[in-house]
Amino acid sequence: MRAKRFKRLAACTAVATLFGLGLAAPASADHVYDPPTDLGSAGDTTIWVPINDSAAGGTYYQPFTRVYSGTTDEGTPVYIYVPQGTPLDGSAPTGVHSLDPSFDHNPDDEFDPCADNLASEFTLTQEQITYLGDQLTDQIVAVNEDHFGPMDAADPDDPASDSLVTLVYNVQDESYYDCAVTTYTAGYFAPDFMTSLGMNVITLDAFDWANRVGEDPNSAPWSDGNSANDRPELYEGVIAHELEHLLMNYSDPGELSWVDEGLADMAAFLNGYDMTGSHLTYQQVFHRETSLTRWGGGLENYGASFSYFLYLWEQAGGNGGGSLTPDLDYDGTAGDLLIKLIFEEEANDMAGVQAAIDAYNAQTGSDLRSAKELFQDWAITMKLDDEDSDRWNLVNFDLGPASGGWTIDIANDAFWDDRGYYKGAQPDPKFDRAANRPPTSALPFGVSYETFRNPGPLVTLSFEGEATSEVPPHTGETHWWGGAESQSDYLLGVDTAVEGGDTLGFWNWHFIEEGWDYGFVEALVGGEWVTVPVTLDDGTVVSTEDDPHGNNTEGNGITGTSGGEYFVDEPVYVHYNAVLPDGTTDVRFRYSTDAAYLDTGWFIDDVTVNGDAAIVSGEGDKPWIETDGVQDNDWSWQIISSCDLTPGADSDNELIDNAGNFVYRYNEDSGTTDVLNTKCANGNTADFTLVVSNMPVASDPSDLSTLDADYDYTVNVVRGRR
Repeated sequence: MRAKRFKRLAACTAVATLFGLGLAAPASADHVYDPPTDLGSAGDTTIWVPINDSAAGGTYYQPFTRVYSGTTDEGTPVYIYVPQGTPLDGSAPTGVHSLDPSFDHNPDDEFDPCADNLASEFTLTQEQITYLGDQLTDQIVAVNEDHFGPMDAADPDDPASDSLVTLVYNVQDESYYDCAVTTYTAGYFAPDFMTSLGMNVITLDAFDWANRVGEDPNSAPWSDGNSANDRPELYEGVIAHELEHLLMNYSDPGELSWVDEGLADMAAFLNGYDMTGSHLTYQQVFHRETSLTRWGGGLENYGASFSYFLYLWEQAGGNGGGSLTPDLDYDGTAGDLLIKLIFEEEANDMAGVQAAIDAYNAQTGSDLRSAKELFQDWAITMKLDDEDSDRWNLVNFDLGPASGGWTIDIANDAFWDDRGYYKGAQPDPKFDRAANRPPTSALPFGVSYETFRNPGPLVTLSFEGEATSEVPPHTGETHWWGGAESQSDYLLGVDTAVEGGDTLGFWNWHFIEEGWDYGFVEALVGGEWVTVPVTLDDGTVVSTEDDPHGNNTEGNGITGTSGGEYFVDEPVYVHYNAVLPDGTTDVRFRYSTDAAYLDTGWFIDDVTVNGDAAIVSGEGDKPWIETDGVQDNDWSWQIISSCDLTPGADSDNELIDNAGNFVYRYNEDSGTTDVLNTKCANGNTADFTLVVSNMPVASDPSDLSTLDADYDYTVNVVRGRR
């Protein structure tokens, strides 16, 4: 997980171990708000760390003490740090800043720590620290670097900064303040530490290590004596997950979250850690609300992206040689090779996955299916998961009781009150009024399952999906878009001459991750770019000085939803103004994104200077993109049946696996199936299922691929016989 609005993961010999360092410090070392002159370096006994509160906002500096030091076989130093004053003898960290859950770094704000959280729940021991450090030095670092890529020096001028630092503290997230929140941030990677500290840093939460560290916590020295609470190797899996993010930051920092997060879960899987639990469970329950490619940050998003890449790994042959069980070694072939190629591919999103598949087929002489075809098969697999099928089976997981107790069918029935399940014929009036019929709007690379039982002996299914979706320009045929890439600054220059006192006017549509990503109007004054306040036509200031997470240090940032409330209202085009300061010689727009989550972004049209039309153009290494704002939809509608619905017919749409499952696949925006003879799928237990997805891929930088799209379908009874 990246350092943002995250929920919890549902989830080898050290050269030296330093005992008791946490006991030497004062019981409650004070935090400070101004950065110390020397923050320290990796390996120092004490370092000062800028801690960002992801829920309440604000940053403070906390001293951390080194409690573990080790070195991998390849010579990479590995360190673990805890807040200064942390007892490592099994006692509660009462009064320790950044660890005791009653600690409030800003008592004057409206956020009060949850009183139900107890200091005893954040107890750490030296045995736990040493065990986890040894897992890093003996296994995790090597497995991750072999399967993905190398870790580099965080500070190119300091060769010693190629070490790995793990911070353990009580992460201040929603659950820190809100007792009703039952998920928490198990760990995160924040690329900002590379610049602010000059270190490679991953972070772990300190909650409940007694039950969440070790292959069998109940038999470990730190056991609390209650095996019912055990979640074995949870933090080992978190470390493997976060380390992949760190490595991706060196390989392709602009990669979209769904790829990065899916590969991060694959890192935990390839390390042999148990990946059953909340990620897959949430994907099964919230399958219809989940886009594979438009990251939402929920556990269901992790479950979708992880299971998709796991399915690709298995379909490509896993380790190779017939083995589909992680062996900790990078085998340079089969699924291991494919995953590494996806990680290394510079192209982003689904286009990058396809480029990696193309490279894999070229290198191996294989004929692995396309990224879209594999998505279609994954959509079938996540419902069928037939252990006897060589095509529609997730080999490493038995979706259902062994993976949390939920399946898509159970979720639609029990959680969603019979959603998408229809008995008998469905004439239009009846179907249109069906209370359990979900809205027919598709997320990009999402999946909807609609099941029919006894609809009639002979039926056809008609489907019609929107050919395009769009963010239309304010006027004309095109407008400018700040792109969709993580950790980027896209520039749009105003080519018309300007000077101080001029008014820059522009129409804009924005859906920008509130508080994390920002748009800026910047004026060049005295050779330096400075941000400018932005207002509505009535003078209301719409830019903000708030900087909850350190991404608006310049001030005057534009964030959230244009013309409405973030994540409540739909964005609309709104006219903004900026009066340029004295000494201005140039002006530009900058769209700045941080790591991980992205919204649709920032669009600008009809720019003026003092009311006259201005000329604009993309600038720099990451120029804004001129686009018509159109998304070309690519519909997939499939029918799953346990029997042949077109007996005696040989159809190009029909797919059959070795286990007797029949799938009828249609790749078109609209159409009607052949007549389906459903007698074999009638009765009290038999049925057939419609599977609907939209698969938009940006084949050009100006293409959009993250918008919802509407569709409709009907099941028509055919009178008479064929």
